[in-house]
Amino acid sequence: MDSGAFFVQFVDPAYQYPALSFLVLGSLAQAASVLYLTLLIFTGTHLAAAFRRRKRLSATATSAAGALFLGFAVKLSLSSA
Repeated sequence: MDSGAFFVQFVDPAYQYPALSFLVLGSLAQAASVLYLTLLIFTGTHLAAAFRRRKRLSATATSAAGALFLGFAVKLSLSSA
C-alpha cells in the first residue's frame, strides 16, 4: 500500500504545514513497524531455539499444524460454493 495515499485522509489541507503532518505520520508508522518486526524476530528466535532443544515439542507442533490444515481442507471441501 502506498503510505502517501493512506496518509492523505489524515492531513488537513488547511493546515499551514501539511508536509509536517506527513512527516509525523510517516515517522509514527515506521516506529510502530520497527517495534512490531523486532518483536516478531525475537519471538521467532526464541521459539526456534525452544524447538531445537525439545524434539518432542517440535514434533507435536508439526502434528498440530498438520491437523489444523487437514481440518481446513475438510471444512473447505464441505462448504457450498
